[in-house]
Amino acid sequence: MSSPIVNISSSTTFFPNTQSCIVPNESPSTPSSYISLLDTSQSPDAPVLSLPQRSTLGWIHTFDTIRQWSTRTIKFTRQVLQERTGQCIRTQDTELEKNIEVFRETKRHYEQLLKEARQMSIHFAGILQTQRSLSQSFTELQRMTTTSIELTDQFARNGHCQKTLASNGDALLNSINIFVEALQTLVTKTMEDTLMTVKAYEKSRIEYDAYRYDYELVLSRNHTGGVTLSNSEEHIERQYYHFKDRYEKLKANL
Repeated sequence: MSSPIVNISSSTTFFPNTQSCIVPNESPSTPSSYISLLDTSQSPDAPVLSLPQRSTLGWIHTFDTIRQWSTRTIKFTRQVLQERTGQCIRTQDTELEKNIEVFRETKRHYEQLLKEARQMSIHFAGILQTQRSLSQSFTELQRMTTTSIELTDQFARNGHCQKTLASNGDALLNSINIFVEALQTLVTKTMEDTLMTVKAYEKSRIEYDAYRYDYELVLSRNHTGGVTLSNSEEHIERQYYHFKDRYEKLKANL
């Protein structure tokens, strides 16, 4: 599953004739190289680049970004496949991973609670509206009934009862809505922010393991010690420590 990582220099692979893009009228002391082209674009005292030069510089940055992204994506995918097939040992923190799983399960329960609380609020609001409609209907029947005093009294009592229930229910509905809003903030903001941190941590762990795998290969080839590392091996070493530091920082945030 593993494959050697080849570090390709963008200055020699994509644009081998970059020096031909330098303005001919520049002084001979100005280096005509890829690095000087970049320095020229960043130095305030350097001559203004022509449109073809700026276009070339833009393509250099684009290809370099694509190359770096492709390398990281390939390493990430390779690490995921190796972990799923059991061909490598992943970095594990048993206690932290257990807490993450408990957090995800807790978040699912809170989401279900939020869903049910919303339904309760909607249904209870419908009940209050029905009670107000009943109160109006009883009041209208009371006004229309003139032949039976007892029936008129019953309509009046029922209308008043439904009106009182609706009025008292408004306070309960308001409390339910406050609960729903607080629960929604907890689930969609607080817990979601924590979950995003967890996802960033898990991604950084895979990237760290991917570069740790490459770095261990470098160490195995130079196990005798005192051997000068090549440019590609030094790049792997720098990337290893970079992703290790990032992984440990995200781990500390959880």
